[in-house]
Amino acid sequence: MAKDIKAQYNGIILLLGYLQRLFVAETIYERVGEPFEQNRLDLAKSLLDDTYKIMSVVEKTQLLTVEQKKQLELISQQTEELMKTYFQPLPYTFNQKLALVGSSLYAEQQVNAGIIRLGDKFNVQVNKDFHQRMKFYQQRTKMIDYLVSKLQQKEELEEQYTKPIEPWFNDVMMNKELILEDYKQIAQLLEFN
Repeated sequence: MAKDIKAQYNGIILLLGYLQRLFVAETIYERVGEPFEQNRLDLAKSLLDDTYKIMSVVEKTQLLTVEQKKQLELISQQTEELMKTYFQPLPYTFNQKLALVGSSLYAEQQVNAGIIRLGDKFNVQVNKDFHQRMKFYQQRTKMIDYLVSKLQQKEELEEQYTKPIEPWFNDVMMNKELILEDYKQIAQLLEFN
């Protein structure tokens, strides 16, 4: 029996979160002068765009077709491959920590916004916490953007902005296994098996 469209849409939201994570990490690496792979950045961007296109159609039709599901399964497989090398071996430089933290915050912001959108598009009751978190993510991603911009322009960073990166990085690393394990939910929600 097929899952309802709300569960499938939730699977798309989760997939977009992982794609956002990959795309932002590579973008930050590129902007701050860290080694990055152009092919990896281009693939993450392409997969992100393709998933957004499917999402916008699903929002209008409130139906996930067999063809869209097949396309999402291929996107998911490629995303899973990219996630295998998302976490690099320790130790991390400040710039690498910034990329990991920034990409995690953008991914969480993406998922949070997606859940709010799920509520709007599919008439689902969404916990108020999701609306309250919007400002939290906006403040933090704005700070990440500021730091990346300063590094890109080779300007000195103020300690008040760099100081939170270390504890945020530690939080991401503590949740590393959970982040990788959560990926399996995409296949369950979209019923790939």
